[in-house]
Amino acid sequence: MKKERITELQMRELLANNLRYLRITSPKQLSQKALARYLALSTKTLRNYESGHSTMNAYYLYILSSYYGCTMEELLTKNLNEERV
Repeated sequence: MKKERITELQMRELLANNLRYLRITSPKQLSQKALARYLALSTKTLRNYESGHSTMNAYYLYILSSYYGCTMEELLTKNLNEERV
């Protein structure tokens, strides 16, 4: 069976939800400010990623996936909140 493609909007929403979920629920809990500092971003930029107003580039996706122990594909295409319950 062929997988359905997701739209850019759906991907942006999944990424935003996954960022928020991982930041808040992982054993490595960080505030937005602390995670932004870790990524060398402004807090406002991270806030825009978590709200879905901006899309993160591949470098930051790679850093986050390594930090949280997931793949870049999982960050972009899966609802980690539902899968990790």
